[in-house]
Amino acid sequence: MDSSMNEYESRKCWCGVHAYRLIIIGALCFLLSGLVAGTNAATIGIGYGTSGDNLPPTEQVVQFLKTLNVTKVKIYNTDANVIRAFANSGMDLSITVPNGDIIHMATDMTFTQNWVIYNLQPFVPATTITTIAVGNEILTSDTADTDNLVPAMVNLHSALVTAGLGDIKVSTPHAFSVLNVSFPPSASVFRPSFAASVMKPLLDFLNQTGSPFMVNIFPFFSYMFNYNTINLDYALLNPNAPPVNDPGNGKIYTNLWDAQIDAIISAMASLGHPSIPIVVTESGWPSVGDVTQVGPSVANAQTYNNNLVKLVLADPPKGTPLRPGVATPTYIFSLFNENLKTGKITEKNWGLFHPDMSPVYTASLST
Repeated sequence: MDSSMNEYESRKCWCGVHAYRLIIIGALCFLLSGLVAGTNAATIGIGYGTSGDNLPPTEQVVQFLKTLNVTKVKIYNTDANVIRAFANSGMDLSITVPNGDIIHMATDMTFTQNWVIYNLQPFVPATTITTIAVGNEILTSDTADTDNLVPAMVNLHSALVTAGLGDIKVSTPHAFSVLNVSFPPSASVFRPSFAASVMKPLLDFLNQTGSPFMVNIFPFFSYMFNYNTINLDYALLNPNAPPVNDPGNGKIYTNLWDAQIDAIISAMASLGHPSIPIVVTESGWPSVGDVTQVGPSVANAQTYNNNLVKLVLADPPKGTPLRPGVATPTYIFSLFNENLKTGKITEKNWGLFHPDMSPVYTASLST
């Protein structure tokens, strides 16, 4: 997740979602399920972070997820104990290469092959690993390792093929701030500092390997930094939000989510790749925030996540104005509140559940 607001502030654009005030209200009727039907499969997964000293054991978490009918889980590391715990669980797992391993993976094929041998081969096929995220928000991180990102992805894919694991898709999650222009969606382009040198070959790789473009979409951030110009209902995906017209493509946007997805699509199209599938690897809304932050609250978190699930799991798929009828697989961020996360109070309060597995708020994550 990236809260940098360079293009959001200057262009009053359309991103956002990050912070709300947590005052727990009772029982949660929570059913997290994936709807898989037809070509345009709509799925809701969940991000399972472990930055807490009070979280339940992973074996208990896996059983808990089963009771919620979760079928897709994203983890943010390659913890062997976590990966092993998902064996024979019936869940698809997405794992993450640590940012610090990218330079080694890009420059040392032996390292990459050994990474596959150590982190994957002992666990598959008992644990179903479907995707590997190479780092997280590398292109907009403070320690950006831009030159090594695509070589690392290429080497990892090659090592997977050699090991007979070529069906595992390789991609990398981006912050929405990879865009230099994001409003209106039709004018969106990637940051010029890496558009040609990194993003174009990255998109070429995704296209060649049939892998998705991964992006973290947080409408909260746009609202928090531009609450005077962005309607709250529009950011919360409420059906009563005033629509916004894109004069560049003639499309009408009724919520910020659709606008942000189409901004990514337009930016990819500007580099010759209009059709690469998109997976949203993080989206959510925090339930508690600092007093200086606008938007964090239990009510807003509950509203956003419920509306998001309805949007993603619409049957038939609703899609976006640029991709009507095409579903966007999405991971809700996140399963638990995590007390060891650093930064603002919001960072610790994205969870749907407290560490004791009681609900933070009532959410219905199935249709």
